[in-house]
Amino acid sequence: TVSLGVYTSEAEVAADLALRCGAAMRSTTAALRTATLKDGEDGGIDPVTQTDVDNEALVQSGLLARFPHHAVIGEESAAAAGSIPAVDPSTPTWVVDPIDGTQNFVHGLPLSCVSIGLCIGGRPTLGVVYDPYRDELFIGVAEQTPSGTEATAGPAAGLRAAYLNGERIHADKTVKSLEKAIVGTDAGYERTPQGIVRIAAAQSGLLLRNVFAVRILGSSVLSVAYVACGRANAFYSGLAKRDCPKPWDWCAAAAIGEASGIVFRRFDSASGFHFEAPTGLCCAGSEELADELEETLREATGGKPMG
Repeated sequence: TVSLGVYTSEAEVAADLALRCGAAMRSTTAALRTATLKDGEDGGIDPVTQTDVDNEALVQSGLLARFPHHAVIGEESAAAAGSIPAVDPSTPTWVVDPIDGTQNFVHGLPLSCVSIGLCIGGRPTLGVVYDPYRDELFIGVAEQTPSGTEATAGPAAGLRAAYLNGERIHADKTVKSLEKAIVGTDAGYERTPQGIVRIAAAQSGLLLRNVFAVRILGSSVLSVAYVACGRANAFYSGLAKRDCPKPWDWCAAAAIGEASGIVFRRFDSASGFHFEAPTGLCCAGSEELADELEETLREATGGKPMG
């Protein structure tokens, strides 16, 4: 039984919208998956399709119709505006990726999802992620703070739980070292020599520590969701400027991950993990694995963002 406490109505609305977006993704033919490039000024590699745009419009209108005093930040509207709005802690804010894994979607590779996260007090609190190709719906509530109130420093009293198709999920706490870990990552759109060196240094560091396996799914959100349900053990991104995480890459996933027991870290700064951080984020199922992953990535980056 799924129990989401004070966020039941928000989760139901978001889940319904995610399912509708997923149906649109499944029904989009190859001819309609034609993409334009958001970064075309330097050759272009970051795609957007009409389905991305339509999904985001559907989610935004649906959320605001039901929660008119909330705010919505979406990937495609932010791209069109040329900037990413910061989440206002005083306003419940939805952060939406209408298709995470658009490059996969364009090429018919069935590894993409819809991601809808809700921030309360500036913190990812509710996450809804739907993979239409496996018909898998991830939902997580990281803390029980009533909508419109300030979040506590940690999970408030009450339920904290994550679900996959209605069944409770938990991160795998038994894997405590890279030697036993499946680690996900993503190179993003970084193609500069300096950025490539940093990405390669991280992979080299993992391999030298005898990592069990490294995987790239092409969807950061699904990668974190897989850590949340124990299919993978860790994930990292943000080594270089164009593989850097965006709020919609982490918001819903962070809520689901926290609810499942994932440990989040930042590896290129003294400051801790924050889903809006522009660089250097990682997570793991156990504290011990998070320690080793963070140490490996700090060695690869010098503990600093790319200059």
